[in-house]
Amino acid sequence: MTRRWLALATTMLGLSDAGAEPAPSARALFEAAWSRSECNQHIDQSLNNARYHELGGGYSLGMVLCWLGVSSESHILFLVAPRTGGRPRLLRFQEWRDKTFEPTDALMMAEYHPDKKTVTSYRRTSGGGVCGGAGEWTWTGSEFKITGYWDKPDCMDDSEFDRGDRFRVFPPKK
Repeated sequence: MTRRWLALATTMLGLSDAGAEPAPSARALFEAAWSRSECNQHIDQSLNNARYHELGGGYSLGMVLCWLGVSSESHILFLVAPRTGGRPRLLRFQEWRDKTFEPTDALMMAEYHPDKKTVTSYRRTSGGGVCGGAGEWTWTGSEFKITGYWDKPDCMDDSEFDRGDRFRVFPPKK
């Protein structure tokens, strides 16, 4: 009887199938994103120094430093949720590039604002003047949804970049 119970328990826990592939490590989950994002930080050190923010309902947002420059940085963001058993799930966000949204693994100048449960990002485009983009994603209780995106592509325009309607690309202007 003890053997049957032990066999049932190991089957339910996924321990009995010797031919099954082991679950990937947390590091392995980040390696592809690390490569695509051209991170310049050591992956193990960044993972060990991840910052966490409580989102409520058992969810946490993790931020891992990917790239660090003289005046900017980027982070890879991930979610730890109850249904993942504490394992990270990488988050991909949409950034406006060349008049279309494209997925990205790392957000430039990413910040989490706990009062509004939003993630913001700002990327400055190189050029002679002020240009770039900014995004905002809001926590819905189970995921981050884009709630605003602003883009100022003309670096030679003397106007300052702001999050006003003149640079808003999402939600679309009516």
